[in-house]
Amino acid sequence: MGDLVLKWDKSHEEKGKHTKFQSLWIKPFVVCDKIFHHTYCLKSLDGKMDSLPVSGQDLKKIFSIAI
Repeated sequence: MGDLVLKWDKSHEEKGKHTKFQSLWIKPFVVCDKIFHHTYCLKSLDGKMDSLPVSGQDLKKIFSIAI
């Protein structure tokens, strides 16, 4: 908990729904709770809770944010 992660954008992963250079990783989130073995609850950096739990397979840990 407390790790910074990026979330995979499943809604744009199909061919034709994103451009060639569009990143499919969504803004940084903070892991706020572990619900099951590989399911997490996320919170954005401005404090808003993400609406649905996310599978750990759809997350990528990041170590710093370039501002």
